Amino acid sequence: MRIASVSTALLSIALAAAGGGEYVSPVTGKPVPEGGKYTVEQIKARDERVLRKTGGFLHQAAEGPRVLFLDARTRPTKALDEVARVYKLATRLDADVAKEARGGATPLEVAKARMAAARPLMLVMVVDGCPEQPILSVYPEERVGVVNADRLKGGDDPSAPEMRVTKEVWRAVGFIGGLGFSPAENDIMQPIYSLSELDANRFPFIQPMNMARMQRMWRRFGVKKERRIPYRVAVVEGWAPAPTNDVQRAIWDEVKKGKGSEKR
Repeated sequence: MRIASVSTALLSIALAAAGGGEYVSPVTGKPVPEGGKYTVEQIKARDERVLRKTGGFLHQAAEGPRVLFLDARTRPTKALDEVARVYKLATRLDADVAKEARGGATPLEVAKARMAAARPLMLVMVVDGCPEQPILSVYPEERVGVVNADRLKGGDDPSAPEMRVTKEVWRAVGFIGGLGFSPAENDIMQPIYSLSELDANRFPFIQPMNMARMQRMWRRFGVKKERRIPYRVAVVEGWAPAPTNDVQRAIWDEVKKGKGSEKR
């Protein structure tokens, strides 16, 4: 388990009290403005109570297998690079983008081979030269999605085909990730049955609520969400680092003693 940072409880309060200047709450991580609903002294007192109870906060980085986006068209574009960028921002997880021709192999053959070699969380590939392939094919058990760019061409707007590819890639991610049709209108996971309906949807990504649902489903494959949690919770879960101050030491001893008594 990787730990990105630790709030050291009493040290932050002591420095703020001694040095003057803007007070940054060690609980929220944000500066406290003067003249707010509560005085700075009230905020400090609140923070000290919280820190004594929690021991400060740990930042637990997201981790898990990568997603692989594969552009297997004869002329790859940057559409998948943008999808990967947004995916990383939304999930704090890694995603790889590969651009390589599939040769004479079928899309599913290519996908299965890459899944076996790279073992990604899922693979979504964009293909062309497959007139028999539907616009979107999803194989949930294989964790594979295939978008047929040839079926997404047409229209007066030259940018429309690539935007359609982007939208269908996100839909593939959602369906593989266990999402059904979304009740939210501002989500790409809508019932869409034509290119005109696809073009009419102005939100080429999955909304945060659905993204969180998908991440919960990915736990079975080792995906862990980014968390900012109390030191006490980390001690209870059994992965906390050794205490660095008296408050954390007291929490450590209390939790460990409690677990010892439970065994008896």
